[in-house]
Amino acid sequence: MAKNKQLEADVTQENLLVLIESRTMRDQHVYRDEVLEKVKAVAFITDEFEMTLQSAADYYEVTIETVKTAVKRNREEFNEYGEIRVLKGKVLKDFKGQVQLEPELKTAPSLTLVNRRGLLRLGMLLTESEVARSVRNYLLNVEEVSDAEQKRWAVEREISKRDRRQLTDAIQEFYDGTLTNGVQYAAFTNLVYSTLFDMTANDLKAMYELEKGEALRDSFTTEDLRKVVKVEKTISSLLLLGKSYQEIRQELFDHRLKFQ
Repeated sequence: MAKNKQLEADVTQENLLVLIESRTMRDQHVYRDEVLEKVKAVAFITDEFEMTLQSAADYYEVTIETVKTAVKRNREEFNEYGEIRVLKGKVLKDFKGQVQLEPELKTAPSLTLVNRRGLLRLGMLLTESEVARSVRNYLLNVEEVSDAEQKRWAVEREISKRDRRQLTDAIQEFYDGTLTNGVQYAAFTNLVYSTLFDMTANDLKAMYELEKGEALRDSFTTEDLRKVVKVEKTISSLLLLGKSYQEIRQELFDHRLKFQ
């Protein structure tokens, strides 16, 4: 592995442990997944930048059991951000027919994949990997570079949450139509996603293979979040003007290219 001057900074016990012990710190750094290739070449097997746990173990030069243990102990953390997914049944069969897998995985009844962010999170958890140590040092040494990006993403998420609340408040206060008993919230949510992606919320959750309780918005890129916020703000404004659901739908679909 080629050395990088940024990886040669002094290492203290404190900066070795900060990412390992603090989920909050891991969450702040996990969107810097571009550092993976700067430390070592990565071989993903899907268009969504995913790899098997065995490949993740190979990347960090540890045993597969070490990786499985890290994932098991922190599964909720990986699940919350959609950083791993488990393939079974027909989905797994179709997947096996499309990619090259390690021989021992060809007959496996299930398969766990980890994406770029999950691979980076592993690097912040593994204690006995020199590659993981380099990843953590790189993250900490370029913190001043990544601060702006991390803060921008955090702001985007908070803005997204705030504007989502504005939309639900607008529906509650200004929507006057036949959709009631909570159906109106789902209808307007699906209107947002169909305007942007030609898909419903359930379609998107299926595409991202999210488990029950996993937040769909956490699977979006920052750019997609911006688009979602733009459509939600437009709907809120149209509701304020007294527009009906059908009128709002027509308005959005007539100008959907402006939201892309």
